[in-house]
Amino acid sequence: MPQLRLSVLAGADDLDRPLTRLYITDLLDPRRYLSGGEVVLTGLMWRRAPADSETFVAACAAAGVAAIGAGDAAYGSVPADLVEACRVHQVPLFEVPVEVSFRDILDEVNPSLWARRATGLASVLVRHRGLVAAMAAGARLGDLLSPVAADLGVDCWVLTPTGRIVAGTAGLDAAGRADLAAAFVAADRLPVAVTVAGRPLTVLAVPGRPEHRLASWLLAVTAGTARAPLPDAADELVSLVALARAQADEATRVERRLADRVGSLLDSGGDLAELRARLSSCGLSPDSTFLALTASLTGLPGPAELAVAVVEEILRPCAPQTVVAGLAADRPDGVLAVVSAPAQPASTVLDTVRAGIAALVPALGAGRLAVGISGPAAGAVALPGAVEEARHAWRAAIDRPGRATVVSADELASHLLLLAGVPTDTRRAFRDRLLGPLVEYDRVHDARLVQTLETFLDCSGSWTRCAELLHVHVNTLRYRIGRVEQLTGRDLNRFEDRVDLFLALRLPG
Repeated sequence: MPQLRLSVLAGADDLDRPLTRLYITDLLDPRRYLSGGEVVLTGLMWRRAPADSETFVAACAAAGVAAIGAGDAAYGSVPADLVEACRVHQVPLFEVPVEVSFRDILDEVNPSLWARRATGLASVLVRHRGLVAAMAAGARLGDLLSPVAADLGVDCWVLTPTGRIVAGTAGLDAAGRADLAAAFVAADRLPVAVTVAGRPLTVLAVPGRPEHRLASWLLAVTAGTARAPLPDAADELVSLVALARAQADEATRVERRLADRVGSLLDSGGDLAELRARLSSCGLSPDSTFLALTASLTGLPGPAELAVAVVEEILRPCAPQTVVAGLAADRPDGVLAVVSAPAQPASTVLDTVRAGIAALVPALGAGRLAVGISGPAAGAVALPGAVEEARHAWRAAIDRPGRATVVSADELASHLLLLAGVPTDTRRAFRDRLLGPLVEYDRVHDARLVQTLETFLDCSGSWTRCAELLHVHVNTLRYRIGRVEQLTGRDLNRFEDRVDLFLALRLPG
């Protein structure tokens, strides 16, 4: 705008900064009134000493202003200390001649700003209508996201909380996806600014059903400035991804209705012919090799629905088709029965499930996830037995410490599998009867009898080996074992008594 006769005194290389508005001030520290992108016009009435220039410019730079315009009226020209401060803080500075009022600048600039905003809004509305129409016609998010991102001049990716990619532009490897997912689930609040592979990004949440971070998608977008890490394009991208998420949730709702029919039949013990028919309706061949999985998610709002979504996510990489049903057979807070036809070996499925759960742990908060997985089951006829096996494994997972525990049937030795089917009160009573006297004696005398007994049994009764591991003399070990036998009334020379004490040690306290 040559008619304004504004001379650039500093920051000539930074004049491409976006301009949001004009702001006139004579405050020494105007940060509380700035939100970033302003051109700050000032008559320099705040300047009482040369050092004040550093204070004023530092405050403007911290607020992310686009430039400073200094009037000549107070000093006849712009002071050199102000020019130097702007150079140090890399803030563009221009001089406003005394004959040009700030009102003249406002009258020239504001109409241009409003025209640009109106044009941008019209462009956004046209694009949004086109995206809605395309989604309604069956276009997939993967087909639309890249061209929209290119049009907006950003890179972006849509991921699940486990790091599984839904759609996005190129240039994000597996390590980058894992880093983004980890930042998403662990963030105290969203959006959050992160740096992945040296690239600054802004991570936002796109909620689904249910509305919890564990069941949301994350949208990662090329970041803006340090002051405003959320780019202007984020709103459009969030709208597009939200449309796709709504469509995905609707499709999932239909699938879950069919899955619940399978789950209720397995829970009630229906006939084999009906089970085969219901599996077929879910896209599973009744003659496939199946795995059964049961899980519970406690300590979070809406645990049954949320647990279904979590289990669906951790199983998605394992099999092309899965059936996930929410049940309430074993616990009032809801237990999930999951049946999958794995495309991978059972051990690989177990590793995938554990990796997926580990990725979600930071988002559990006060919640607790316990999962039990059966061994392979050949065909629908073996499926009810696999579900029961998975439930035994789930009970063992419940008894293990930690916010997320996974137990497979293969991990349960024969005695553990039997113990998993014993009621909790019975198991606790059995342990307390055998080990209670030892625990109490250790509490009073700090004798470490429980540790000594466990080490002795692990060494198969070898006195020398056990003494070495405990770093005590063999005579000391013999004394401790004698006290164990006196307190428990068991003889560690008898195999049956050793078995009883071994089982008691394997039960949770």
